[in-house]
Parts: sequence; C-alpha cells; structure tokens
Amino acid sequence: MAGRRSEDLKEVIRDFRRDQIIDVARRLFGERGTIEVSMDDIAVEAGVARSTVYVYFANRDELLRACLKAMYAIVQDRLATVFAGAAEPEERLAAVIRALLEQIDEDPAFFRLAVATQGSRDTAGVAIDAEFFQIGLDVARHLEDLVAEGQRGGRFRPIDPARAASLVGQQLYGALAVRAGEAESLPLDEAVGELCDFLVLGLSRPP
Repeated sequence: MAGRRSEDLKEVIRDFRRDQIIDVARRLFGERGTIEVSMDDIAVEAGVARSTVYVYFANRDELLRACLKAMYAIVQDRLATVFAGAAEPEERLAAVIRALLEQIDEDPAFFRLAVATQGSRDTAGVAIDAEFFQIGLDVARHLEDLVAEGQRGGRFRPIDPARAASLVGQQLYGALAVRAGEAESLPLDEAVGELCDFLVLGLSRPP
C-alpha cells in the first residue's frame, strides 16, 4: 500500500511539473511574440533543470503542440457539463462559443503567435498545423452532433451536418483570430450573443 501511495505521489509531481513547464512556455512564447524561446529560458522560468524539460518534451515543437493542447483541454472541461446536460442546440452552440472566446481572452498573445506560425514550412509550423487539425476535428464532431440534433428537433434547416459544421467552424476560427488581435474586444457576453445570433440565423429554418 505504501509503495502504491509513493507511485501515486510521484505521478502527481510529474504531472505538476509538466503542466508548470507548459504554462511557463505558453506565457514566454506569447510575451516575446516568437517561438524562438530557448528551452534553457523555459527551464529557468519554470524553476527546473534543462534536462527536466527534455524528460517531458523531446524538442520545442513538441512543447508548442502541448501548449495548444493544454489550451484546448481547458475548453473541453468547460464544455463537458454543458454537453452532459439537456441544453437546447442554440444554448450548446452559445456554450461552445463562450468557452472558445474565454480561452482566447486568457491567452491572446500565444494564440496570435500560433496563428501566425501556422502554415509555415518549418517544423514549428508543421507541429502547430498538426495540433490545430486535431482540435478542429474534435470541434467539428461536436458541431456536427449539435446541428444534427437541431435538425431532428425541427430547429435547423436541412443541410449536411458535416458541411454545416465546416461552415460554422470557419466562422468561429475567424472570430477567434480577430478577437485575439483586437486591442479592445467587445465584452464577452456581447461577443457571444452577436456571434451566436449570426450562426443560428444561418442554421435556422426560414419562416
């Protein structure tokens, strides 16, 4: 039993250190506005040895992907309660929008950097592309389910759910990129309401 508790404690410490390194890296990438942040700098700011950083991440590109994944994990946690409930499709769409915008508001500088790096031909661009792709697939799955549910309830017009999810996803991504780059953004409630109304109008059955 003591041995099990010791292993559990070690795992907690490992997870804490990994999360600490990710949080520091995301902050430094965002503050400096470049991915050219050394692993040494990240280690110093995180209060760990350089070798410790490499225990968790083979290179900076892997760490970049982990930063994006950690941001999205927070969004998933925020959505879990909503998707587990019986909210109407419009309410669930608003929840998706709110969760994404909230996360952008917490990490605008890093998101701007990730968007700027996306599509570049170096390894960092490839790494970020890969993570954005995985995040996009997961968001699309939620949106497809949401659209299909709205159609079954007669709320949304007949349109291929995958196509609708793609169109909604494009609008969401554009809104996130714009918000991350704005010096003064709309208040969160107003931004959520505005974007949700626009998307629901496009999905709804004509009168």
